[in-house]
Amino acid sequence: MNPRLKVAIIIVSHNTRDLLIDCVSSVIESTQGESVEIVVVDNASEDGSYEAVCRYYPRVKAISNTVNIGFGAACNQAIRATIAPFILLLNSDARLTSQAFSALCDCMQFNARCGAASCRVVSAGGAEMVSARNFLMPFNQAFELTGFSYVSRWRYLRRTSRLRLSENLVDCSVDWVEGACLILRRAALDQVGLFDERFFMYSEDEDLCARLKQHGWSVCFSAGGTAIHHGRASTTQNRVEMLGHFYSSQLLFLSKHSGFIAVLLYMASMSVVLRLRRFLLPLLLRNEAAEEAAEELFALRRAWSSRSQRG
Repeated sequence: MNPRLKVAIIIVSHNTRDLLIDCVSSVIESTQGESVEIVVVDNASEDGSYEAVCRYYPRVKAISNTVNIGFGAACNQAIRATIAPFILLLNSDARLTSQAFSALCDCMQFNARCGAASCRVVSAGGAEMVSARNFLMPFNQAFELTGFSYVSRWRYLRRTSRLRLSENLVDCSVDWVEGACLILRRAALDQVGLFDERFFMYSEDEDLCARLKQHGWSVCFSAGGTAIHHGRASTTQNRVEMLGHFYSSQLLFLSKHSGFIAVLLYMASMSVVLRLRRFLLPLLLRNEAAEEAAEELFALRRAWSSRSQRG
């Protein structure tokens, strides 16, 4: 045990070998001189990800799973294997910057009740990505899909959070922040528990933030640093399967936090909007978007069917 360790940086990977190597490299470059421990958990990759980490970064602790146990479960596995008071989760297709690392650490240091925090995230091309969101409710995701949510400030009709940054470029009033680049306070996890492993992937970060806020912890967004996220490097390998996980996780989140009626209302609102997108978008010559809506509608129905069969 090293009493000087302050931040455990955890990276979960599944078949993203080259991006994973870039990610680990960015972590090492961005934390020079800092007291960190780096853990990579490989979820049964078939592209040599685990072997590459062991070869190029022998000082990084690498864990190899023989089956894909899911994102949240793999994070829990690494959290239990570390001792640092702060834990930074980073997607394998993301790149950490020194500014992002400093901003996240400062957020934790200067906000004693901050249980989780994220920073600005941009795509590889520099486009701003949404990192802070409102909790899922029966209607807000469907309404945002219509494209009209920008006219509403009511969170029941918005998934994207309207940020209210302080003079320090921090907003500690957001509902939840995504796990692509997420720092957590171990003391908060000791109180509320780790990730709920029923979420194979998607919504596990939202669920954790909900539990943190229920116990009086703040969830913060810091615009003082920027991480880079290629996005969906693992999930695009099987879009239909990943959409199934996405909607299954959303149904689980609503059932857990809002009840069965909320699930029914969500199913109704999403089904209506996805059907409208499927049939109206071709009229606007957006055939690819219409096909995506059809895939999402299929995945939503399959997620509902699977949930119903489980009872």
